[in-house]
Amino acid sequence: MNRRNVAVSGLLAGLAATSLSLVAGCSDTVWRNLTKERTGNISMQFINNTRYRAAFSFGTWDASDRTPGPVTLQQLRVPANTSSTAATVPCRRNAAVGTKNFVDRVVATKTDQTTTTFDPDSFDKVVHFSAAASDSDAAALPTAGTALGVEKLLGVDYSCADLLIFTFWEDPDAEGGFRVDYEVVLDQVQQ
Repeated sequence: MNRRNVAVSGLLAGLAATSLSLVAGCSDTVWRNLTKERTGNISMQFINNTRYRAAFSFGTWDASDRTPGPVTLQQLRVPANTSSTAATVPCRRNAAVGTKNFVDRVVATKTDQTTTTFDPDSFDKVVHFSAAASDSDAAALPTAGTALGVEKLLGVDYSCADLLIFTFWEDPDAEGGFRVDYEVVLDQVQQ
């Protein structure tokens, strides 16, 4: 083999090793998400530690289901400095508060058109924070700002039967002036 072939072979081997290591990091997350047992439900709870009403859409779906498969859509308006009761939703591979992926799946499955209590003012890829009166037309509009949506993955961030807690905070450094923190309370059976 001449020097040029050795150099090209070495370059190709290096590129292959780098590609495999990059894919391995991503594939671990994908592997855990796609192989984790998916049965039953999860609970989602929201704590609003802000001075404003939070209005948002949340739910679960399977991003790997390209048909597209079913999506669970729920919507809430959580008053300032309060928390919601825990909502029970089907355990699926993706759980989100807002996010473009979640909104796109809802629209693709026309779930927004078949939900009888659908609130278009709370349907967005971000969480809305409103300073408007609760009985006004702007009650769910982002008059005070927004927080970026959050998506979590089964097998990576939670397991079926877990409680997912999302806490809203005012944060002048965050895009929109607010942020969403996440924690999980593991199901007692899994501990």
